[in-house]
Amino acid sequence: MRSWLAALLVALGCVLAWPTTATAQVSNIDTPAFGIERFWLEPGPGGFLAGTDAAVLEPKSMHVAVMATLMKRPIVLTPLQGGEAASVPVRIRLGYELAIARGITKRLQLGVAFPVIAAQDGDRLQGIDLSEESLDPVALGDARIHAKFRLQERPTAKLGYGLAMHLRLPTGNQNHFAGEAGVVLSWGLVADYQWRGLRVAGNLGLRIRTKEVILLSPARAHSNEILATAAAEYRLPGLPVGALLEYAKVNGDGRGPSPGEARIGVAAYVLPRATLKVATARGTTPDEVGSPAWRVMASFAYEGR
Repeated sequence: MRSWLAALLVALGCVLAWPTTATAQVSNIDTPAFGIERFWLEPGPGGFLAGTDAAVLEPKSMHVAVMATLMKRPIVLTPLQGGEAASVPVRIRLGYELAIARGITKRLQLGVAFPVIAAQDGDRLQGIDLSEESLDPVALGDARIHAKFRLQERPTAKLGYGLAMHLRLPTGNQNHFAGEAGVVLSWGLVADYQWRGLRVAGNLGLRIRTKEVILLSPARAHSNEILATAAAEYRLPGLPVGALLEYAKVNGDGRGPSPGEARIGVAAYVLPRATLKVATARGTTPDEVGSPAWRVMASFAYEGR
């Protein structure tokens, strides 16, 4: 097990040594090569809404989850000096996601996720003298590879901690705010604590883009970001139901967007190994890229061998 930990620490060291600016720039005139979705399923057990904890699957166990999410105005373009919106590239979007995870060892699980945009509507970049191409109502998102490593020896301890990473591959439709220009690596520290019916978790990490994308102006660059999520679940006594509360924040490098989103929902443990979740959310940074006016979502997950 120590070899796994050593390998992960080496990988983290490489990430920390990575330059703080992206390795290449992409001009964003006709191709908005970045994804506006910041709400992702985390493959594996123990998740909240989009946050995660230190739980990992038992070896050879599988976890499959599907999610649908509907959001309004996840991207609004306004003049740099403020004022009314010049364009609403995406007014509304309906997306689906499939996430699959498998336990590899007692401390390590691996997973993959595949998002798709089933319907969307908006201006794209029309009306601002850039491009008159219309927004494609259907698009593929970027596929992701996930890994989570639990650092503690005993999984039954009240306090859990670990490392979570994911690699976002540029497989999505870059022309329609669904895919990144290059590979994106995210990693973070995960901690959780359980006390009776209350479970809380915190995630703190870094997102590194291998290609920086300029949105209209160098003052609006999509580059590296700091990620933070706080989540809580309270299981109602004697009932297979839990109340969920979550807040996620992204901090750009000073030029890029720094969206925030607050979420509240309910988890129903309908079967011993199945979970149904429904939630609503609202962006806390109005008209910031990636901070929707509102969101509703539903997911179903099943765990087995």
